[in-house]
Amino acid sequence: MQTLLCSLLLLARPLAAAPAEPPPQTLNQYVAFLSQSVDVVNGRCLALKAYEAEVQRYRKKADGTLRLPSSGPLETYYYQKALAATGLTAAERQLLTTGAQGLWQRLNQIDQTGKALETYVRLGDYRRDNLSRSDSLVRALQTLAGQFGQEKDACYQQIRQIYRRYQPYQASDPYLVAEHEMEQVLQSQQALLSALPFVLHDDSPAAWPADRVQQHMLADAERLQRFGQTAPRIGYPASSMLASFKTALQAMQALKSRAIDDNTYAARQSARHGNEVYLALLQALNQDLLAMYHSFVNYSQSARALLDYPSVSITFLTESPAPISRTVASAAPFVNSPPLAFSTRPATAPASHATFLALNAYVDFINESLRQLHTLQVGLRNYQSSAEYQRDPARSQKRAALTYAHDDYKLPTSLYQLLRLNSQSIPLPYRASVSGQAEVLMNMLIEMDQLSIELTNYTADKRYQQDQLQRSDAILDRYAYLFDAFDQKKERLYTDIRRIYESYPTASPGSSWNRAGKALLSAVDSNRAVLAGIRAYLSGQSDRLPETASLEAMGRQLMADEYSNLNGLTRYGRSNGLCPYTPYEDLAESSLRFAELTKRIALPRPTATSHPYESVYYFYNNQLIYPYNKFCELAKENRLKAINQPDLFAFRRQASATGLPPAPVPVSPPESARARREPSPSPATTPATPVSPPSAPVAAGPTLRDTVYVERLRVDTMYVDRSRDRAVSPSLAGFAPNNMVLLLDVSGSMDSPYKLPLLKRSVKALLTLLRPEDQLSIVVYSGKARVALKPTSGAHVDEIARVIDELTSTGDTDGNGGLKLAYKVADKHYIRAGNNRIILATDGEFAISGEVLQLIEDRARQDISLTVFTFGRNALTGQGLQKLSQLGRGTFVHVTPQNATNQLILEAQARPVR
Repeated sequence: MQTLLCSLLLLARPLAAAPAEPPPQTLNQYVAFLSQSVDVVNGRCLALKAYEAEVQRYRKKADGTLRLPSSGPLETYYYQKALAATGLTAAERQLLTTGAQGLWQRLNQIDQTGKALETYVRLGDYRRDNLSRSDSLVRALQTLAGQFGQEKDACYQQIRQIYRRYQPYQASDPYLVAEHEMEQVLQSQQALLSALPFVLHDDSPAAWPADRVQQHMLADAERLQRFGQTAPRIGYPASSMLASFKTALQAMQALKSRAIDDNTYAARQSARHGNEVYLALLQALNQDLLAMYHSFVNYSQSARALLDYPSVSITFLTESPAPISRTVASAAPFVNSPPLAFSTRPATAPASHATFLALNAYVDFINESLRQLHTLQVGLRNYQSSAEYQRDPARSQKRAALTYAHDDYKLPTSLYQLLRLNSQSIPLPYRASVSGQAEVLMNMLIEMDQLSIELTNYTADKRYQQDQLQRSDAILDRYAYLFDAFDQKKERLYTDIRRIYESYPTASPGSSWNRAGKALLSAVDSNRAVLAGIRAYLSGQSDRLPETASLEAMGRQLMADEYSNLNGLTRYGRSNGLCPYTPYEDLAESSLRFAELTKRIALPRPTATSHPYESVYYFYNNQLIYPYNKFCELAKENRLKAINQPDLFAFRRQASATGLPPAPVPVSPPESARARREPSPSPATTPATPVSPPSAPVAAGPTLRDTVYVERLRVDTMYVDRSRDRAVSPSLAGFAPNNMVLLLDVSGSMDSPYKLPLLKRSVKALLTLLRPEDQLSIVVYSGKARVALKPTSGAHVDEIARVIDELTSTGDTDGNGGLKLAYKVADKHYIRAGNNRIILATDGEFAISGEVLQLIEDRARQDISLTVFTFGRNALTGQGLQKLSQLGRGTFVHVTPQNATNQLILEAQARPVR
């Protein structure tokens, strides 16, 4: 008995003598409870927002069933653990326990209200009261979520005050300095979220504070420059979390940058953009930035007990949001300040890293501006083509309404603001000039944006019917001037930036990075000179194409010097994006190809639907400038990037005395077609459209005709002209209405000047001929097949052109899925007695399933043909695609720069009206 009693006493001694946990550890139990509660509330808020989206659809058409996911019981673990903590005084525990209990009660109110809404939805009571109780419960949940956020923040402030009593701030302690630095960042991000509106309905009008986000982005940019200086004095692994925290903050900076630039006129018409930004920033803060801080606190426990930071909760904007101003004034002309002249002086030391980054920021700003300008040019070109048909009031009444939108044009506001901030590292005599020039360019971009907003509202209000396009003409004339002026001004800015860069000595003149970089820059300059010569020739300023002998010699020299120029640099292989050999070799090879491309350039034909400079534009920027800039990014030394060049021929003002497009003239057939056939009769004796009787004069060569037998009611007996040797008619008059489905391969392998740009050119050539009765659909396959453009009338070529311009190459190939979806679209929108045709455009063979082969054969008998266009520098040697076109009773064509313009027009003219 005595032995048992002694054992019990021994066991009881350590329990009675167990020390209380450290105060920061107790406080972190309360913080964990706050974060877990936030997770519950945020989950409720997101479910509520998704539910309200369904409610909005139900209000418009009450033909479905509303659903709201069921929630489980509240988790009590973190709440009980916080109340059981022992590391504080009785008064401190009482204070925090009171706050935690109040927050727990609020959480239960949210849970009970949410469950009441779930029950209401499951019972279907919304059908009886017209959603009246639903609206009441939703408003209550929004209010409760806001109250929860305020009480949670107040509770954390109490925790923080107690923490500072036990752990006062010491500027000499690296852990406390780092904690304070990260805490300031977290508080700043939370303050920004509190200032951003988050509304329940995306379609609500709500002004978004772009200026506030912009100021916050600039403040964080300055904070990033001095962040993490205490890392060398902090033990590992806690020190590594400073770098991770900085990376997370940089990711949030990228989110803010995109949010500012994406705040276009179209985005400002609803709350959708603001809501998406709010949730993206909230997720980045709670799941990335706070996660890094939490790890820092945990890893620092052995050296210093620090306080954690709670997650941030969603707060709805419940009062009426600020109204959106829809008043659109005429665009004000930009202020054209002449650039300040300056002379450079050779610097005694290499440029600092900050100065180098600032100079490259100007190049990035110019390049992004040019990308946005090209989007604008293409949209305006398509608009101008459509607008001409509205000039004649009598003709205008027979056509669809004129529309214009520039949703994809984004001002590079964030780049410009960061550029201004970083320019402080450029010496003052230079800075004043280049920053002033950048300001003028930005003002020009703003004027272009305002002009487009005005044009959008001008067409929406149909003012063109009152003024016969007078204001439209004035806007387009202004654009033509702005595009040319921008080109000249950006050249001056880049020249000055390069002068400043070259005034600094190189840190390591003999290094491979420097040696190879100089050789590549010389090649870029030579290519640029040739490009300028091409522009002069095509614009009529020169009567001959530029000489390319020196460019060819330079390209060959680059190849010969590759191993000496890159000596000592690691070759990782082409599959590794860090390999410097890849951009070097690409630029050398592309220089030789550019020389060959230059020799083949011809002046534009009057009836051509695309300008020959378009392929030059894509080649120069994608095959020459891109690899050079990639090499500069990889370089371990300061290498200044090069600027892209605009396609100044993408938008040109149309001149027409009658106000209507000039009458078309016959288009010559492609070179490849002329080379394959016998001499044909003169144009005077060649009919514009094929004629049925065999005795009629036609182009030499056999004309094959197929009879499609009627197998079901909708199918017509038709004759399909299989010959590709006929001339292209400059009109679709006399041809059957088209139901054309473009099945486009946009996988990553199509990213080549010989592929996707040629495909776009071919489609755009057809757009100018489309009639209102023609309809065109676009199905793309890259990974999963999808409909990129639903069947669209030829009266809306601007919408078709916009979708074509947005096509990019990425992902893998799913040809079978694409074919199935294309046939589904073609079948659904079948035109009786029309030209129902699928155009498969791809750059390679792919395995075709037996099911798809049977589908092609069946639909060919039912009047839906399949034509195959192949792309690439060399024609495909496989027979699979050729057999596919034969099975689909279509044609097989390899598209080249010489025949790209006419091929799709030929397909649209495959069925004459009999």
